[in-house]
Amino acid sequence: MKRAPIAIFGTSSNAGKTTLVAGLCRLFARRGLRVAPLKSQNMSLNSYATEAGEEIARSTAVQARAAKQVPSVAMNPILLKPKADAISQLILLGKPYADVSATEYFGSDKLQSLKWQAIDAAIAMLRRDYDQIIVEGAGSCAEPNLRALDVVNFGLADRLDADVHIVTDIDKGGVFADMLGTLRVLSLTAPRDAARVRSFLINKFRGDPRILDGGLDFVRPHIGSVQLAVLPYLDLSLEEEDRVRFRRCASPEIDIAVLYLPHIANATDLEPLSVEENVNVRFVRRADELGAPDAIVIPGSKNTVWDLQYLRRCGLADELLSHAGKTPLVGICGGFEMLGGQLFDPDKTESDEGSVPGLGLLAIDFAFQRDKLVRPCRYRPSAHSPLGHAGEVTGYEIHTGRPLYRGALPLFESESGPDGAIDAERQILGTFVHDLWKNSRLTRAFVDWLRVKKGLLPLRSALPDHSDRFEQDIERLADAIEALGLF
Repeated sequence: MKRAPIAIFGTSSNAGKTTLVAGLCRLFARRGLRVAPLKSQNMSLNSYATEAGEEIARSTAVQARAAKQVPSVAMNPILLKPKADAISQLILLGKPYADVSATEYFGSDKLQSLKWQAIDAAIAMLRRDYDQIIVEGAGSCAEPNLRALDVVNFGLADRLDADVHIVTDIDKGGVFADMLGTLRVLSLTAPRDAARVRSFLINKFRGDPRILDGGLDFVRPHIGSVQLAVLPYLDLSLEEEDRVRFRRCASPEIDIAVLYLPHIANATDLEPLSVEENVNVRFVRRADELGAPDAIVIPGSKNTVWDLQYLRRCGLADELLSHAGKTPLVGICGGFEMLGGQLFDPDKTESDEGSVPGLGLLAIDFAFQRDKLVRPCRYRPSAHSPLGHAGEVTGYEIHTGRPLYRGALPLFESESGPDGAIDAERQILGTFVHDLWKNSRLTRAFVDWLRVKKGLLPLRSALPDHSDRFEQDIERLADAIEALGLF
């Protein structure tokens, strides 16, 4: 049965839109509906490779999982991946289109037309295949300077004739002013937008909700028929949309340092490591913060060359080189490329630098190409890997660098070819595989490898079940949303 689309917008960024959409997807899925998330336009460096080899925002893939559906490009037809302060890679329907400036993106009639073409194609696919569409907006939904160009908030709600629910974050304070101010701006900008609003949801509330009664009573006479609801704070382990988050370890025995890159991409790769028992995962921004970790990880990057030069400028590259051969080093995607000997960039797709030397820690070079490789992947550890007993690993790849092996041994193998590289003697590993640490057996093998090196016994606890943790959290979230009585 087809149902009217529902849109979740926010009074600000990080109000909880992504999480609420995921919870609604699960709520409607367990009611027997085929439900799909839709974020028409997302700006994030955390992306995901669909089964069809298309690139979408990772948060949308998480929402699709909550909906018990296979992620597809129709759920996120436009993805912007920042490469510099004013430049982003524009991905339309899962494929790179061009690098664009903010002025071009908002000021070009051609791009505006292309954006709507992609969104309309996505809407048509979702309407054909699903009973319910749950829309996620972006940022604040009350931006009068952007309304005429809006393709993600009320511009999209108009296209879909969607009912709108607006979430506001009480952790930031000022929720009553946020609600009234948002409704007032909408009324002044486009009265039809204000008429679409069905409710305001106060999110992340801690404590006795009765303390809000005075404020809610004050607001009600000014919002007409719009309903008010309060969603309690829930300690969820769901992935962040585009922020870096790790959980503090109370009793750390293994310390893993992650180099924080200005253009860090797919930082969610590292979260499963912090779930392991007595493992502390921390970000390092300066050379004097590195200390003496048990392992160092260089994560992915949307701008590998720029971030490599940054590591050299801030002294982290020298610190990294001083640890080589003493501390295990792991590079993922862009971090893997940095570990190589030479980064060839004849078309200057990465930067104006052209070809630049890597850190020279692995006997492998890379050639950047215009075409991006986007695909799910499945590998097994090579015979050279210290993690060989971990069994098959799955994940996905998103990169333009093509490896040029010149003596390095592969870290992983498959029938379609090798991945990664390893210097077993100096304990340096590199791979293109994202979601690597979601493979619990591999993660445990890595942690136990570090523990044994440190003179500790291997862990005896059960392997973390990331799928089970997700299911428990998404069901709790759906329960809390259902209790509101709005949907």
